[in-house]
Amino acid sequence: MKHHYDTTLHGVMGWANSELEHVGRIVSIKDKGIQRNYAQSTVYGMAHLKDALYQMVHDPDYEWHKHDLLKLHDAVVRTMKHLVKDFNLDLETIKQFNTSHVLSNLSYLRNIKTRRNRRS
Repeated sequence: MKHHYDTTLHGVMGWANSELEHVGRIVSIKDKGIQRNYAQSTVYGMAHLKDALYQMVHDPDYEWHKHDLLKLHDAVVRTMKHLVKDFNLDLETIKQFNTSHVLSNLSYLRNIKTRRNRRS
């Protein structure tokens, strides 16, 4: 990842709240086509957010906030995986939006394993 996200801690936290709010809005829409398109757009935005968080985790200026940033990073990745799985999103289409080639690799979203029921 060579792109530098020039943001503040307050800015990235607000960005995260906004992206996570989108997930609630996606579910509230009844039209499946709109849900899928909205989810795809949200995953694209979250991919940028994930990269910005990762960058801040490794920035010595944010050492005191590293734990919180890692927790938020993990929550964003988990949410992205659920959106890809729940709405059957095509990662190749999402990659096509990345015309400036600033996003990191998204291949980890393909290997989504579901949890087994404890009883089985």
